[in-house]
Amino acid sequence: MTLQPWLHASWQQFSQQLAQDRLGHAILVQGAAGTGKLALAEAMVARLLCTADGEFACGQCRSCTLYAGGAHPDYMRLTPEEDKHVITVKQARALIANLALTTSFSERKVALIVPAEAMHKSAANALLKNLEEPPGHAFLILVAHDASRLPVTIRSRCHAIAIHMPERQVAAGWLREQGVEAALAEAALDSAGGSPGTALAFARAGLVEAHSRLLRGLDALLGKPGRVSELAGVVQGVHPETVWTWLSHCSADAFRGASTGHNPAWLKSGLSLAPRGVASLQRQADRNRMLAKTSVRQDLLLQEWLIEWASLARQ
Repeated sequence: MTLQPWLHASWQQFSQQLAQDRLGHAILVQGAAGTGKLALAEAMVARLLCTADGEFACGQCRSCTLYAGGAHPDYMRLTPEEDKHVITVKQARALIANLALTTSFSERKVALIVPAEAMHKSAANALLKNLEEPPGHAFLILVAHDASRLPVTIRSRCHAIAIHMPERQVAAGWLREQGVEAALAEAALDSAGGSPGTALAFARAGLVEAHSRLLRGLDALLGKPGRVSELAGVVQGVHPETVWTWLSHCSADAFRGASTGHNPAWLKSGLSLAPRGVASLQRQADRNRMLAKTSVRQDLLLQEWLIEWASLARQ
């Protein structure tokens, strides 16, 4: 099994603790999206279920075969049900009941909860006892993009493994290994806020150019609100959550520039922006991102945001 290079240290820690029988029964893998958290967690699940005694899951034993086929009776994965955004207390109780059963093929029972912050408060409360006093053969692995949204009572009962953004050079090198041309890799990392996994997804989906056009459009839009509709068309077809993430990052860049007097490279107009106005737009972009999966009209929110952006040059 091959893990991204920036995950090696976390894997070594997990592997050593498992070999020394010091591994906690509740593990929280946390970090930004696109950093490989889920790949690491799934490698942990596979190793815990494997009946061989190697550093990684062997991939050959009966347990590994069942896991690869999605039919392992000692493994359970909790995610929000289709068309829902939360993990319910009913799901949590089903997991608890499963963990209480004896194992079938593996020495351990393993549960993966992803994203952990999607647990409803009652679901999190139902899991507390299992996190504090899990059955001796049971392991729970939680994956969180934003661990701050988890109750403190959950976080305090887990061994936390924080996955940080890799250095730019490491991320760019990994992207090139995945077949992304060097210049595109750099632009993709810009569009993904440095997240290598997200950068790879953007490069493969052809979204990097849309991000570049958005940057150029934001620069040209300052003081010219009549171009709002034109710029909105640039991101047509891009998922609203991605658009708001881009606009939040752009606002953060512009705020740093307005505060220091050194604008980011993509702001070529040289216009002076009011830090307070830019900060307000960043907060608005973050709020709108939370509404991306709701029925709120995203096109109207985007037009309103872009009009406010265009007016910054006059403040």
